This record gives sequence, C-alpha cells and structure tokens, in this order.
Amino acid sequence: MTPEYEVRVFDIRSGTVLAELGWSDISWDRSLNDRESAQVTCPIDITGRGAWSDLSSASMLRGISTGLWRFGLAILWGNYVCWAGPIVTAKPGVASVQFGATGLLGLFNRRRLMVYGAVDPAAASATVRFTGRSLAGIAQGIVQQSTAEYGRALPLDYLPITLEGEHERTYNGYDYKSAGEALTQLSEVIDGPDFAFDPILVRTDADERIRWQVRIGEPRLGDKKRPITWDYGTSLRELEMDIDGSSMTSYVAVPGDGQENAKIFGTAYTNELVDLGWPPLEDVNSEHSSNSNRTQLNSYAAAHLAAHKRPLVSWSATVDPALEPRLGTWRLGDWGRFDVSGHPMVDGALTSRITAVSYRQGLLDLTLTTTMQEV
Repeated sequence: MTPEYEVRVFDIRSGTVLAELGWSDISWDRSLNDRESAQVTCPIDITGRGAWSDLSSASMLRGISTGLWRFGLAILWGNYVCWAGPIVTAKPGVASVQFGATGLLGLFNRRRLMVYGAVDPAAASATVRFTGRSLAGIAQGIVQQSTAEYGRALPLDYLPITLEGEHERTYNGYDYKSAGEALTQLSEVIDGPDFAFDPILVRTDADERIRWQVRIGEPRLGDKKRPITWDYGTSLRELEMDIDGSSMTSYVAVPGDGQENAKIFGTAYTNELVDLGWPPLEDVNSEHSSNSNRTQLNSYAAAHLAAHKRPLVSWSATVDPALEPRLGTWRLGDWGRFDVSGHPMVDGALTSRITAVSYRQGLLDLTLTTTMQEV
C-alpha cells in the first residue's frame, strides 16, 4: 500500500515530537550543499494528538505561530522522514494557517562561526582554527563548533569519516562569517566535500523524536557503481535536459581582502577553447571578499573555472514516489540510472547523480548532476 503523508511539529533543540498536524497542502524540496524549504497548509479544524491534544486546533496553531525557529516541521511518508527543519514563517487565515520552514543549513546561516565565549567577535580568542584535517573533517568541525555552546546543541548523529588530513582553515571572528556560508564555500573548492542533513524518526515507548544524520562526503556522497534504476513508462514519467552557456568563462578573478592596489586576488585561466576559436570570456566571483589567503582564493578561482569553462548540461527527471524505486530507498547523492528508449538526446540510458529533489502534487522532481558539454 502507498504510505500516507503525515506532518509532525517538534522541538528543534531536543527533537521531541509535540503533535501531529492535519494538512491540506504540502510542498518540500531538498538539495545537496544548499538550502532547503517546505510549506504546509494546516486547516483550522484539525485534530491535534500528542502533548498538545488538550488544546483546540486554533490555540495549537497560534502556539506554533508564536514559536518560529523554536518549533520545526517534519514531513513523513510512512516511516520515512522526507523533510524536517525549523518553522520560519506563518500566514494565519480564517480557515487555515500556512507554515514555511527552512532546512538545517538555513539555521546554520544564522550562526556565526566563532568561539562565543570570547563575546567580542574582534577578539583573537574568537578565532576558530582547524589544522591537520581532511576537508570533510573541517566540514564536520564547522558543524560541531556551531552546536557546541549554550543553547546551541541539536539532535545530530555524525556518520563516520576520516578526520585527519593535510588541510587547514582559519575563521576569524571579526569576519562574522556564518557556519552555513563556511560549509557552502568549503563544498565549492576542488575536491570539497558534499554535505547533507538527513532527518530520521526515532520511536521509543515514551515518545517520538526527530534527529538528523550528518552525512559528509569524501569528497562525494553516493556510489556510482550501484545506481538506482528508474524505467521510462513506469516510475520515470519525464526526462528533460537544459544546456546553459551563460556562465562560461576562460578567466576568473576572485577578489579578497584589501583596498585598491593592496587588494588580494585569486585567479585562474585556460585558453583551451580560445585556441579552438571561442572568444575569451571573463568572470568574477565576489563571494570571498573577506579572505586574505591568496592560496585559498586561487583554489576558489580554479574550482569556479573548472565548473564553468564549458557549457553546463542539467538533467531533470520526474518520478512517481509510490513506484519502485520508492521514496526512502535512495538518498541525495545517490546515482540513478534512467532507462529511456526513443529519446533523441539520450543514447540508451542516462546515469547521473541525484543532487536535489522536490515534491509537488504527488510526484518528485529530481535534479541530476550538472555536467560539462563537450565542444
């Protein structure tokens, strides 16, 4: 039987489920290395069950609406937790309340990467340093630092990774960089680690709790040798492609800290396509303006160039979550094999990695690995 969708409201810091909510509309999306979101519309005449079962539906929804960031939404499909994260918006109406929520990266975007015991971000004691670590180990360290002090703990479970390595990063308190930004930037360097926060439901005799598994790649999540197969005409409804050359570049500059002639830049270039007749194209990545480490700026430039020196091909697939392979049997980062016959742009089958998923009106839209088009 096809599972039914269910919605829980839970306490963000402990993960304790407080109530089950009725709903009239659901949408959600998840992405590797990126922000996630969900929207749930709850009719006023719902019946609450659980810790708040003595409250009227209107009272319960008012209570949730006044606890933004404190309370979270978890969307379940049977026993599988599709999505979970803190509620950040509420739109009460006469007949219903629409809640909007963000994923854990949205929460980490609101936490500065610093030692909070220092109080003053400009103090030297506020600096966070990671040395002798792998890039994956630095990513885990960022999450741990962001959840280590008073009131900041979250119900997280870390999957095993190799912590030791030859990399180092310094995050000065005066840069006031968020942990979310640091994670995202780390994932963008060459061989930077994927990351995903996968929610799970833990049931005991006493209660239900939402927890997150912290999955960090070394550097990539997923196993290309074990793809999940979707067949066109059954579980695979549509397969589409988009070729985009709007971000192509042969030279990229990454400005860092400093003013005028003292400004530090990272750069990278290639004449690979210029030698074949393409016009030179230049770009700038301004996301690292507080960084004063030229080596790191050069690595950001090299990663940007590697990702945009050719046109990008993006694939998307629409699948039925109730047909094999069903929702819950695969995760972000897994590789999929999409068997198609008669498609003018696919020769046999497409094998690609799942980097994002969104749910709308009973179907799932999968965003697949973006690859460079050969020219």
